[in-house]
Amino acid sequence: MKDNQTGESGSMRDWRSKDRTHAGQSLAEGAAVMALMLPLFIVIIFVGGEVVQAYLIKNVLTQAASKAARDMSIDYWQDKSIANNRQLQNALVFDRIRITGVVADSRQFNDATFDTAAVPPTVSVTVTYSGGLYGLVPFPQPDPLGLGAYFRLSSSTIHALE
Repeated sequence: MKDNQTGESGSMRDWRSKDRTHAGQSLAEGAAVMALMLPLFIVIIFVGGEVVQAYLIKNVLTQAASKAARDMSIDYWQDKSIANNRQLQNALVFDRIRITGVVADSRQFNDATFDTAAVPPTVSVTVTYSGGLYGLVPFPQPDPLGLGAYFRLSSSTIHALE
């Protein structure tokens, strides 16, 4: 009489070896998938983190440009010479705007552009993040492909003169 555990040939060894072969194949397939997919997952996580960092830098630049344009529009009515005087723009507006790790120097701001002929009159301010300059951290960091020198994030804001 055949025992249910022994299989067709009556040997317990045949039944166990079939299970081992199947388990070995699954293990090999799992290792192959991990060898291919793990680096891909790491790259996806790294790129996602860098995209989030770029988004945050861009938002902070927008905030700095908005504050500078608003302050510039207020100062314009107190002293109209600010429109053509970069030193005055630096002293009254740009030197006062510092955001740790993003805006570290007044040279990050382009000259403010005043359009007094527009209705209503406006001022435009642009601020730029260039990693590695002005004491800023290089972006992206780490930079495995050496592309950081090509990344320049900037933001502009137009504000009505008050």
